Amino acid sequence: MLSLVPVSQTLALISAILVPVGLIGLSIAAAPVIRVTESLSVARINVPLEALGKALVVPEDEVRSERGPKLSPASKFMIRGDIKHLVKVPVTDEADPTTYLLISTRRPEELASALNANRA
Repeated sequence: MLSLVPVSQTLALISAILVPVGLIGLSIAAAPVIRVTESLSVARINVPLEALGKALVVPEDEVRSERGPKLSPASKFMIRGDIKHLVKVPVTDEADPTTYLLISTRRPEELASALNANRA
């Protein structure tokens, strides 16, 4: 806003309102969506439910280590730094080199129960 005040106070005020609103809208629109149908789809991850093991909610005291030192190079993950909860889902398909999926979610219990209910 301050850089536009010398040009036009009206333009500076309009940009001070529109830029934050636009950035918030863009961040909401770009947020990854978790879908559980015949497969688990998160961002670029798409795995059939038959290839997944039992989903587990990562305890809060283990979240930091799961994101860091314990993170396997053979895993696929969708981790957001602003979300503190994780769900860990083992991949049971022998042909898939992925060992597990690690997913950030605001509702970990709901995701784990949906994945486990659809496995049965």
